[in-house]
Amino acid sequence: MKILLLTSIGFLSLFTSADDHDNAEKNAKEKFANHPNHLLSFKDCKETKDGVGGLLELSDSIWKKIEMDPDDEESWMEVAVLADLAANYSTIYDVWCKDMINKRVKMRMMADKKKAMKKGKAKDN
Repeated sequence: MKILLLTSIGFLSLFTSADDHDNAEKNAKEKFANHPNHLLSFKDCKETKDGVGGLLELSDSIWKKIEMDPDDEESWMEVAVLADLAANYSTIYDVWCKDMINKRVKMRMMADKKKAMKKGKAKDN
């Protein structure tokens, strides 16, 4: 009796987990866009990287102002806020974008390598 009960529970659990195959017709891009770990697109990542660069440029100009007048409390606060913002956005970039961009660069390099190999074979024939 126990074996029959365990066997029937096993089969029922297989049927309940088989619903995931309904979405097999989705392409890879749609699956990636709806993935819970996908937060930023390539364009958003580029904007984040450019934003970090802009924040660092702003803080650099404020540091030059501080070198001229080290007692300026407002400039110290401003540079601290900008450095904190740049650090936070850098962390966001590292977590959400860095691997995606590295993978994209590798894919481009592999595609270029395949094109070069095809051109080399075409010249040999």
